[in-house]
Amino acid sequence: MKSALKKIQWLTVPVLSLTFFGSLLGLAFYIPRYGVHPAEPIFCFAFVYLVAMVVSGGYHRYFAHKAFQAHPILKMYYLIVGCAAMQQSALVWASDHRFHHRYVDTDKDPYDIKKGFWWAHIGWLLAEDPESRKTLLQNVPDLAKDRWVMWQHRYWVWISLPLSIGIPLLIGFWIGRPMGMFLWGVLLRIAVTHHTTFTINSIAHYFGKQPYSDANSARDVWWLAPILCGENYHNYHHCFQGDYRNGIRWYHWDPTKWALWIASKFGLAKGLQRTPQHLILKARVEMDLKRVGASAPVYDRLLALRQTLLDAAELYAKALKNYAEFKKSAAARSRESLKAAKANLHAQQAAFEAKWRQWRETVRVSFRSLQNSPGLG
Repeated sequence: MKSALKKIQWLTVPVLSLTFFGSLLGLAFYIPRYGVHPAEPIFCFAFVYLVAMVVSGGYHRYFAHKAFQAHPILKMYYLIVGCAAMQQSALVWASDHRFHHRYVDTDKDPYDIKKGFWWAHIGWLLAEDPESRKTLLQNVPDLAKDRWVMWQHRYWVWISLPLSIGIPLLIGFWIGRPMGMFLWGVLLRIAVTHHTTFTINSIAHYFGKQPYSDANSARDVWWLAPILCGENYHNYHHCFQGDYRNGIRWYHWDPTKWALWIASKFGLAKGLQRTPQHLILKARVEMDLKRVGASAPVYDRLLALRQTLLDAAELYAKALKNYAEFKKSAAARSRESLKAAKANLHAQQAAFEAKWRQWRETVRVSFRSLQNSPGLG
């Protein structure tokens, strides 16, 4: 990381240092003497989560990836509340992030993990501006044409001050503990907001699993789920960056996708993009084959199973689409036709699930045999 720090951003250093070290040292001094008012940690972590949802849904999935269309009300909410993240304007944030996807794991990647864990986490913010900011408007031409995005770009610092400092201090004076709320609601809140976002660039490119692709360093890190609003499913995101979801299973903790789904029901979001299931399945299957290896005893069997599995998935997708079309025009369909379409859907679903179970079991058996092979212990 030292070699990359050719020019230090002297305005960024004190902000990051003050919020992180100031909050920890300040609270270590303050709490033993004055205790903790319940409103302080509650406000701090509620604000952390509110801003994290805006960064995840707004800065990331909307402005950077256009994974859905936002109503003007929702867009303005993202632009205004997003300033409280104190992570630059939506324009700059999206430019950095699009560069990251375009040039991931190369010198042009603003937070290239190959330069080291700490460079990806925070070092890149302390160095000279990355190339993504030197050609800012060319990187995000769609955002550069948006007058409200450009308005936020010009004034985001001034918008952030009343949100990040003014509101917490007003609450602090109201409860009679302005210093306590300054430490909890201003310094600690900003530090936590910063470093939770930073973990996506560092931890999620360093630890975890790669179930969909190993073409780059992005990883799924399940244990980061509680603090990252679904952004921890980073391997999936790098494979299918246009998807409005990151956690695709019902049990995946991705509150951003749930919030966007709810917003779509109220007309605040539309055009939620979803990656076709057969493409997701194909990526999983190819990675399984790659991990098993061509020398494995079951490799030929897996090759044969792959095609039957993908065929079953395609038939299931067609049956699902057919049933959905039948339901839309139910008045013009006979009761028997709708019943037959539903029965076909269930049959194709059962066939696909059986093939998937067979695939997963064959892969598991293969991994167990490799682990038990002599010399691999």
